[in-house]
Amino acid sequence: MRATIAVAVVAGAVLAVAAPPSASYAQEARAGCDRQINEVLESVGLNDRNIRRRQVLRQFNSNRRRNVTGLHVWIWPEECDGRFIIDFDRICRVTNTYTTGECAFEGQNYVQ
Repeated sequence: MRATIAVAVVAGAVLAVAAPPSASYAQEARAGCDRQINEVLESVGLNDRNIRRRQVLRQFNSNRRRNVTGLHVWIWPEECDGRFIIDFDRICRVTNTYTTGECAFEGQNYVQ
């Protein structure tokens, strides 16, 4: 039993050292990129007090359901009838932001 535990610990240590630097980014994407979402929301004047609803949709690689390739964040602001949408890549970098419906924010794209 003792030898098995030692091997598992050694294997775990080797895996931790061999993990690519982007592993923490991938973990953050799986967690929902919360910090980056809040930064984008603050930049357009949105926060938990003026948001009706927030939904995070994970985008997966079509071949491997476990691999998160990006996130789509849908925000329903209190002040307008529509959505503010933020798209992220797999390491929580913003790839696009836009609004729908009657929502409009300074510097954001609009989609009908």
